Amino acid sequence: MFELLEHTSDVGIRATGDTREEALISASQGLVSILVDPAPFRPLEERYFKASGPDETAQIINWLNEILFFFDTEALVFVQFEIDIWTAGEITGRARGERFDAGRHEFRTAVKAATYHQFESHPAPDGWEIRVFVDV
Repeated sequence: MFELLEHTSDVGIRATGDTREEALISASQGLVSILVDPAPFRPLEERYFKASGPDETAQIINWLNEILFFFDTEALVFVQFEIDIWTAGEITGRARGERFDAGRHEFRTAVKAATYHQFESHPAPDGWEIRVFVDV
């Protein structure tokens, strides 16, 4: 589950899940919902993700920026996410979606990058919570 947060010049995502993996999947879905209306997209193409970093924060930011990379370079919009392995050094997983088609899909907001600004990732009473702001 995710909700969008208001901020002066950015947009935030508060994502929750029973585990940190589920929270990251929710954050990924939240990011996509800022870019486009995800409802009409189908899981037709799959891409593998590897988001490395020295700590959990860098790994999560790099994972989210990987979603933006595929959107910017291949016009791919992902609607299904799976985390395969999350180690101390990297997150590996998969995402499925389809290419953006201006005739069928609604573009919402250009997102430049996920940022470290006000980033949080921590256990919550009902599982895990991630808060991340994106530069729009």
